[in-house]
Amino acid sequence: MKNTLVVVSDLGGYKAYRLEADQFNSTPRLDLLEEFNNTAAHGRLVEKVSDLSGRFPRRTGASHAGAMSAGERHNIVLEQRKRHVRTMANRLNLLMQRPGVEQCYLAASREMNHQLLEELEPQVRAKIGVNVPADLMKVSKAELLRRFRARAVTTQP
Repeated sequence: MKNTLVVVSDLGGYKAYRLEADQFNSTPRLDLLEEFNNTAAHGRLVEKVSDLSGRFPRRTGASHAGAMSAGERHNIVLEQRKRHVRTMANRLNLLMQRPGVEQCYLAASREMNHQLLEELEPQVRAKIGVNVPADLMKVSKAELLRRFRARAVTTQP
């Protein structure tokens, strides 16, 4: 069997397992290889911005003297999300370019799966044998094996 990694990911981090299956072991095993926790993804927006609710003085004339605008976030949440996905993709690129890694089974949360695949380098994307768009960060190893085995059987020619 190919040297295979099983990677589960969401915006907060990832867990990478080495899939060990050979003719001597009747059931495959997952050994945790690396875990990454993106602490920046766990914070709240009010902890990251410095002004009070984006309140800036309006400059619209004398009738509004002293009035404060509500401010605009200008898609700050969307931008932070893109940065988190890019961070995850960069880490996964380094992980899957290690010598000996031939194949990868990837499970990324549905909200970021497509964006993550776009951010991965082409040679890394080519190593992905099975892609599951689901958040499997908190499931057991046995459940991970079951999910990927079911997908691998349905995707084989």
